[in-house]
Amino acid sequence: MQIFLIFALIIAALAVIFALQNTAVTTVTFLLWTFNGSQALILLLALIAGAAVSILVSSPALIRDKLTIRNQKKRLAELEASLSKHKSQLEEAQQQINQADEMQPSANDLDAHPESKT
Repeated sequence: MQIFLIFALIIAALAVIFALQNTAVTTVTFLLWTFNGSQALILLLALIAGAAVSILVSSPALIRDKLTIRNQKKRLAELEASLSKHKSQLEEAQQQINQADEMQPSANDLDAHPESKT
């Protein structure tokens, strides 16, 4: 964060120096409009207009990406809930299998009591 602040201060200082050195009045004509102003002001306005256009052009992609991320997070939550549900069902089935195994007499138990064989 400090590097960003230092970088921003350097850019601001360069902008001030540029504005102080380019105070000549310049006329800009665009279609039906004519504008008189300092070179620095005109360049600053052109920079702002370029930044605004780039933001407008890139905003649909940013919005689409955010929507995709939100949908993927929702889908991930659904899949995690489904996974935990299936894990609990698996645990219950394993417990039922273990209980069924405990209730069935083993082959050793049958050999120990020959009178029960008929």
